Amino acid sequence: MKLKFLIFTLFICVIGFSQNKGTIAGVLLDKDANNQPLPFANVAIKGTKIGANTDVEGKYTINIAPGKYIMQFSFVGYESTEVPVTVVANETVIANSSLGSGSYKLKDVVIKSNGGSREKETALLLEQKNAIEMKQVIGAQELSRKGVSDAAVAVVKTAGVSKQEGVKNVFVRGLGDRYNSTTLNGMPLPSEDPAYKNISLDFFSSNIIKNININKTFSADLYGDNAGANIDISSKELDKRATFSMSAGNGINISANSIGEFAVADGAYSYFGFLQNGRNNPITNLNKYDFESNFKTNSVSNKINSNFNILGGGKFNIGKNSLSLFGVVSSNSEYFYSEGFLGQATYSGDYTRRNDANRWDYKATQSFLGNAKYKFNNGSVSFNSLYIHNNSQYVNRLLGFDDDINGNIGTEAAEKSLVIRQQNNDNNLFSNQLLADYKFSDKISVNVGGVYSKLRGTEPDRKINTYAYNDVTHTYSAASDSAAQTMRYFSTLDENDSSAKGEINYTFNPQSNTPAVLTLGGNYRTTDRTFNFSELLYDFNSGGPTMDPKNPDLVLNQAGIDSGVFHLITGRGGANNPNALSPFYYLANRDIIAGYLQLLYPFSEKFTAQIGARTEQIKQNIYWDTNLSSTNDLTTKPSKIDKNYILPSLNLKYAINEKNAVRFSASETYTMPQFKEMAQFLYSDINSNEYGNPYLVPSTDYNVDCKYDYYLSKKELISFGGFYKYIDNPISRTQMNSPALEYSYVNTSKAFVLGAELEVRKTLYNFDNEIRAKDFSWGFNASYLYSEQTQNNQTTGVISTNFTHEKGKMQGASPLLLNTDLSFTASNKQTSFLSTLVFNYFYDKVYTVGTNVRENIIEKAVPTLDFINHFELKQYKLEINFGLKNMLNPKFWLTQQTTSTVTNETNETLISSYKKGQTFVFGLNWQL
Repeated sequence: MKLKFLIFTLFICVIGFSQNKGTIAGVLLDKDANNQPLPFANVAIKGTKIGANTDVEGKYTINIAPGKYIMQFSFVGYESTEVPVTVVANETVIANSSLGSGSYKLKDVVIKSNGGSREKETALLLEQKNAIEMKQVIGAQELSRKGVSDAAVAVVKTAGVSKQEGVKNVFVRGLGDRYNSTTLNGMPLPSEDPAYKNISLDFFSSNIIKNININKTFSADLYGDNAGANIDISSKELDKRATFSMSAGNGINISANSIGEFAVADGAYSYFGFLQNGRNNPITNLNKYDFESNFKTNSVSNKINSNFNILGGGKFNIGKNSLSLFGVVSSNSEYFYSEGFLGQATYSGDYTRRNDANRWDYKATQSFLGNAKYKFNNGSVSFNSLYIHNNSQYVNRLLGFDDDINGNIGTEAAEKSLVIRQQNNDNNLFSNQLLADYKFSDKISVNVGGVYSKLRGTEPDRKINTYAYNDVTHTYSAASDSAAQTMRYFSTLDENDSSAKGEINYTFNPQSNTPAVLTLGGNYRTTDRTFNFSELLYDFNSGGPTMDPKNPDLVLNQAGIDSGVFHLITGRGGANNPNALSPFYYLANRDIIAGYLQLLYPFSEKFTAQIGARTEQIKQNIYWDTNLSSTNDLTTKPSKIDKNYILPSLNLKYAINEKNAVRFSASETYTMPQFKEMAQFLYSDINSNEYGNPYLVPSTDYNVDCKYDYYLSKKELISFGGFYKYIDNPISRTQMNSPALEYSYVNTSKAFVLGAELEVRKTLYNFDNEIRAKDFSWGFNASYLYSEQTQNNQTTGVISTNFTHEKGKMQGASPLLLNTDLSFTASNKQTSFLSTLVFNYFYDKVYTVGTNVRENIIEKAVPTLDFINHFELKQYKLEINFGLKNMLNPKFWLTQQTTSTVTNETNETLISSYKKGQTFVFGLNWQL
């Protein structure tokens, strides 16, 4: 009822605006492209400062006082034209025109088509201005200016988006990975990691990105599992007749290069990150020690980050039609080193773990993007093929007190317990898309698409060694409290994801500047996942043997098995169990069938409504046989969800005038629990364990947004908005009632998020003539949000937890986010220079919700600062890039409030801390 009242109130407000002006409207066409619409061209009233830009469909609108005027149409590299018009109050005059290059030529001007324009900041701001929905779009030009390396870094620089340290994916308006969705060219992508719903955005390097559209409101053409934002990555395609470029760069992480040799896992490291050994468990007999790599770590001396990129393509005429071919190949490698602290504490501040941490990280990524697009008179067909290989590996060394290893706190032995963990995650994604659109007439158009994605993610040979120290002999021995303290782990995720879409659009009044459009569409998506894993545990029969942590393979070998020093066992048993080597697994399937109807209806030249309804049928099944239970166990159930949804959506836009617009949105969506969150298997991390809950149910989300935009110019904007989200049955990750530090997932009763966002883009100084140009600009965005979740204790099913507080903030929701940048540009006929300073800040946020009288673990505020520069020698078509990233080198740290049982004082206890180090970057780019 409140939502209906809010919509009605806004409707009454916006229709109250009126002006006694006339309107000039029309469509600008491109003569050189078979009279296709010419987007982002300039439309001006001669002798005045009044003007506009054409939108992506070549349309424009100008409101002006009655009178006689001369319209001027222009576009870079095209001959300008003029059209006289007479404007009458409260009436619309149609002024259509077309432009062609003719014999007109410009020196040193590159003429770009639609694709290239959609990489420019001015063109994307115009697209944002004309959209009904509330969205932010980041193009390749802005990515380059801010020194953005990948999609993850890009979206974090927009209002209301943050990334929690140690978590792969982003939070949008306080809502984490489960509430967002990721698409490539409008088609869904699978996740490469069983712990996440969305694919990691850092897989998408800036070299393959045309633009990123962050749509924070829901419309009927989007999948309904979306309450935070849909992040759509548009891949690059050919934007000119022919192109070829090469770039290469290097970087130095100061921390990684200050330590001498860099530790890497044996059998895991290679420059491009491709696995040296097999992905699967090589053991076929528990009495045979047939591992392909050693526990002893190796080292590398070359720690120079590097990247290279090759881009090329061409366009060919086939009669009156055209075929464009385009490809990008890129590779990137990065070294990081950090020193810090890792601990666990009781509610009273007593440490159960207190370690000095040293960690060596290496990441290598390769990507290939291929695009073929055939354009004909009334439509186009395009094929996109994307391959991404990502390998991330680390060696983590923890030295200090650990109650699970030696509980004699205060002794030398207790303070020298040692854990060494080596981990390697290797992911391969191959996705192929076929997209087509066709215009039957001015009124009827269709677009269809299909995509098949195959994902192979592996964690081959994770190694853990745990050592207890003897302060009498001053030697280390293998910890033997549990077999899992020395272990190897192998896992494989295979996922096939297919989806298809079809959409037909009917335009009621195509000659009008504000036509009404009815859209009827449907989607189908099916996802199949197989996840299996094997754990090889070292069982020391009579206590842990003395070992050298620098070379444990002197003991952990075939001779060790033969002499009875240890036995290899699995979660299913030892060598006498015929099923001991059968891997644990879970099998998951999800099918979604959807249909939608959406109407875009202009009530007037200024007021437009988009009303939609989407229906989705979802069936999800998960079966498992794991180290915790099996679906054959009658105490559990298969994780089955069978739901039907009807999801309404409403988007309203009122253009007060050419520069001011108000938007409003309301919708209902849902949030599905993920496969891994429902399958019961135990995943062991270095500081905690995690397992699934088969009794989870989907959440229902209610979303309301409003926004005001003031467009100062084609490059300048002031925007302010507010939002409210109410979530029924939200899903939370929380600590369980157990002696160990274990986490699972629960539904609590309700939660809400309330917030505001501000964005400013402003030119501080501009000078431009035929000889040289200078520009000094400032960008700023900020968001404030308040979140509250009702935290109900869980006492039924397989999960048991007691929250410390009945209400609390949502995990990962930072109450304050700030992003700002200063850019200076100077150019002449020979050179150009661009320098940008980028600052990001987020305030304290909940990292882990407190349970069992423990308080929340808090991720403390972190500021970051990057300095990026580009220098271009135009004559040689050479660009030099250099800069310094993470200039402030802030500390990333987690704390927890504790209360001493002796003094009753409240303290802030450190849980973890480390620094990433500063990185110098340098690169060259040459373009043909």
